[in-house]
Formats: sequence, C-alpha cells, structure tokens
Amino acid sequence: MKTDYVVAARRHIRDAHLLQYHGHRANAGQLFGICVECGLKSLLVRGGAPQNADGDLTGQYKKHLPNLYTLINGLSNLPDGRAASVLQSRLPNLTSLAHWSIDHRYWLEPEIPLSTHLKNWELAAREMDALLDEAAGGGVL
Repeated sequence: MKTDYVVAARRHIRDAHLLQYHGHRANAGQLFGICVECGLKSLLVRGGAPQNADGDLTGQYKKHLPNLYTLINGLSNLPDGRAASVLQSRLPNLTSLAHWSIDHRYWLEPEIPLSTHLKNWELAAREMDALLDEAAGGGVL
C-alpha cells in the first residue's frame, strides 16, 4: 500500500459533497474533516515531514484532527524551514476543525455539532482543495 494524501483529500471532498447533496450531513461532515486532515498531511510531506516506506507520516506528525490542527497552529516553520504562517493564513476556516473529531464516526448524529460547524468544515475543505491546486501548480507552498 502506498499513501497518497492528495488523492485521498480529493476523494473525500468529492464524496462529502455527494453525501451532503443527498442529506447525509453527518457523514459529509466526517469526510470534510478527513479531506482537510489529508490535505494538511500532504502539505507536511511536501514541507519535509518524515515518512515511512509506505508514505505515511511518522513521529510527531502522525496525528488526527484536532490534534493535527493544534500541531500545525503551533508551528513557526514547516520541517523544511519555510514559514508555517503561509499555510496558516491560506486556511482561515482551519480553526473550525478544533470542533471536529475522527471519533464523530462513532457518535449518535444529534451529538455531532453539525448545526454550528458543518458549513465551516465545508469551507475549510474547499480552502484546502484550492490550496492543493495551488501547491500542485508550484504556488506558494
């Protein structure tokens, strides 16, 4: 198995939009968060974070949101020395993922904070998608 965080991020945002369109908000919210998580991991890899032979992040970078958000938010520099503030400034809705959890997949739907956070999770995923486009084109990151 070979990990490809960019391909995974793209797949999850596409599927999240399909689920949302068909009224499956809880699973759409889950996939918006996973999209952002995969996107962040791809940018960390691009920024020099350590990986194992399969391409998975290792060490302090092997985290899920919201812990991954806390790590990113606390960075001054990416592993390759570039300023992390560029990444942080391009994802203004990333802070909304502080209210997202990989564990939501186990929760009863009424307990997931969809009414207050789903729209921002979607915006964060859209921002990530645009940032991945830019990174692929040789942009800022």
